[in-house]
Amino acid sequence: MAFISETLQMRRLTESGVNIKTTYIVDGTLRYRSTDANLQEDVHRGIRCRKEYFRQGKLLHTEKIFDSRMEYTYVSGMDEEAQHTCENCGFTGKVKEFVNGCPCCDAASNIDYADKELGGKHHYDLVLQSPVYRIITGVVDYIVSFLLCSLWIINTSRTFNGYDVGKIFIYSTILAMILYYFFYLCDAYAVLGPVRRYKEKQNRRQQEFWTATGIDKKRFYNNLNYEAGRRYYSRPNIIDYDIMDYTGLQEHVENGILCVDVELKVRLVYLRGGRITSAYQKDTFSLSHNDRVMTLDSGIHVIKCPKCDANIDVTKGVCEYCGTAIDSLQEWKWIN
Repeated sequence: MAFISETLQMRRLTESGVNIKTTYIVDGTLRYRSTDANLQEDVHRGIRCRKEYFRQGKLLHTEKIFDSRMEYTYVSGMDEEAQHTCENCGFTGKVKEFVNGCPCCDAASNIDYADKELGGKHHYDLVLQSPVYRIITGVVDYIVSFLLCSLWIINTSRTFNGYDVGKIFIYSTILAMILYYFFYLCDAYAVLGPVRRYKEKQNRRQQEFWTATGIDKKRFYNNLNYEAGRRYYSRPNIIDYDIMDYTGLQEHVENGILCVDVELKVRLVYLRGGRITSAYQKDTFSLSHNDRVMTLDSGIHVIKCPKCDANIDVTKGVCEYCGTAIDSLQEWKWIN
């Protein structure tokens, strides 16, 4: 199908009995939205700060790390007769048509990837969530604890034998467990500076990329997020995902068509065996520019099939006569 987005996730959550409560920061206040529709507060350019995953009413998992450059808007609580344009596919209609998602592509929200400097907390979170960082911290913590215990045992023992060697290892283990959190924070501050400088350099390169190419950044990121949903929700056990960071952008031309390769870091949330867990991975998307983008006005769902010229309902995603995928709405498409 051509149009798969948040509705696929909703079906999966309903089948598995999972509800996700998301907290947003909007102008210094907290707003809440849940996938079971019990909480549907208005969000305009809100930053995600927490996700809580419930199954059968029981909290099983929480995520607190997000990219503060990504700002989300949900269409609700506005003038129902006002005009609104979907940032993903470009469909234009009245607000009341979008309350349950875009009539054409089903996207329930739009994203604005803000050009702003990143605060220290963003980089601090990136450091702390890395499993490699935790392993290195544990190794450094144990080595320092071992040296401290060795010096203490050697200088306080009248003799030094196998019993003292055993005490060194036992005391080192106990001290390492006590000091681990201290090293966890100290090491984070030690590497925070280099990480922040590196990430800010990436951030500036991204801003220069949009200026140089003239690509509509907001439309591009909404299309990318839409295509990411297609990829991840087609896999078993994945119930949610969040793009944590964009680490690279590179444009090139293939057969006269502008393409952009995007490197990103993503967090995938899984439901396996009644447990909800998350994992981070690096991923790459290649998106090609669609030169045949159509603009649909309010109430217009019927278009001509680009292959067989039949009148078709664009919301179905494919031509019911010849099976051609309808890709005339989205400006940037994932190259499978």
